[in-house]
Amino acid sequence: MVLALKIDDLRPLTVDAAIEKIISFPKRQLEDLRLFDMLLDDNVDAESALRHGVYLFFDEGNTCIYVGMCSSSHFAHRIGGHFGMSPKYGMNTFLRRAIQDMGLNEKEYGSYVKSLNKIGKYSLLIINANNIGKKSIQALERLLHIAIRPRLNFPQGFPRTYLSIGSETNFQDGLVICGALV
Repeated sequence: MVLALKIDDLRPLTVDAAIEKIISFPKRQLEDLRLFDMLLDDNVDAESALRHGVYLFFDEGNTCIYVGMCSSSHFAHRIGGHFGMSPKYGMNTFLRRAIQDMGLNEKEYGSYVKSLNKIGKYSLLIINANNIGKKSIQALERLLHIAIRPRLNFPQGFPRTYLSIGSETNFQDGLVICGALV
């Protein structure tokens, strides 16, 4: 099954239409995810590595609950870092917040183990944005934060510093508003 959506497929759409495409695009359930799935983009060609862009985690109800970016390492490394099974591991933001969201104690190792069966039913989607640059990937992440408001990204509430972007705004224009280099 395809795991990656290309950034170029979203550019001509409105923000609303792009979010609808993201929500309806096929995703890979985490318990079925293989390391190899995060290495190649089978939407492009066998020689195109999945390196940079944005990744989205969805809960069992297909609600986007977390959006992250990968601008310097590869997806396999960055996404894998979210699943460090230690309360002291610093890169496991998604897992730690998912555990909190379930009402478990993120400071206890047992909570990490208990959460895995449920988290395994969550799914992942990658937006392949190779070669657009770090600043544009940051803008893509920010635009998705604004348009989707994933609850695990903002456990203390949505930042007031984020600009509002209309749902009928062209997705590409939204990227520029969020700081993308043209």
